[in-house]
Amino acid sequence: AGFMTVISYFLYKIPPLFNITLPISMLVAVLFTIGMLSKNSELTAMRAGGLKLFWIARPIFGIAIFMSLFSIFLNELIVPHCMRRAREIYNIDIRAKDKTGDFNQENIWWRSGSTFYSSEMFDSRNNHLLNLIRLDVDYDFDIRKRTDSLQTSWASSLFGWSMENVEIINFDKDVIAERNKLPTLTLPIQEKPEDFYGTEADPQTMSYQQLTRYINKQKSNGLSANRYYADLYAKISYPFVIFICTLVVLPFAIKPARSGSLAISFTAGIVIAFTYYLVHSFSLAMGRAEFWNPWLAAWMANVIMGAVGLVLNVGAEAPE
Repeated sequence: AGFMTVISYFLYKIPPLFNITLPISMLVAVLFTIGMLSKNSELTAMRAGGLKLFWIARPIFGIAIFMSLFSIFLNELIVPHCMRRAREIYNIDIRAKDKTGDFNQENIWWRSGSTFYSSEMFDSRNNHLLNLIRLDVDYDFDIRKRTDSLQTSWASSLFGWSMENVEIINFDKDVIAERNKLPTLTLPIQEKPEDFYGTEADPQTMSYQQLTRYINKQKSNGLSANRYYADLYAKISYPFVIFICTLVVLPFAIKPARSGSLAISFTAGIVIAFTYYLVHSFSLAMGRAEFWNPWLAAWMANVIMGAVGLVLNVGAEAPE
């Protein structure tokens, strides 16, 4: 791979990694900021003056909510595109997987009425569907016509798709009745290139809107999409881990005033972070397996850890 290709790959990896590290960054920032105030007795002086911990932490809570909303913005508009482009560069350019591409054969297929479509690969860089197959079936699901195209290109929203190197085979009771070849042929489908960006069923590479369209498409094809609802709702619930972790870790940040060391606070922060990820991963797994309500599975970690944070903050107001 060329030097600029590798540079582009790592540049596209930055936004997803930045979004992943936001909760940990906020957690460490809260521990260090409040911990240093507490260690130098500045927090003690403010509280002795009658200020409540919640009042002192208002700017921190405001920043945490802002960063949670900013994380939702990144997940919706920037991160899916960057993850998709990084995967394309890695699979197609760096590893030169020209034959298999970014999306494999078993993931790209869809149904429209009595017509089935499949494609080996969709290249979103030039909006090409490779090795497209169209099958027209009757009520008994017997194939009446098969249309093959080596490459199907997206012209524009006005002209739609154009099939190239086309072969049309008509069947009569499982027997080939007619075979024709054409250089080009229009493909009248409603799908646009952006509809194939989320063809690979990886919720992490799709935004909330893209995952919603994917779920609706699966349901229209007669497939169950219940296991994706937990990941769909997690697109909104998970970014608030920034605020929840801030709420939970705040009481531990005042410990240096009594212990004189930040080690206990940072240890507590690590435990809190792993606890949240453990609860969130477990609840999502239960939602994907359809044992729990998907909405409950997506918000379970926030509800539990948020309740723990409120209890800890109320207790932190009372002197020991």
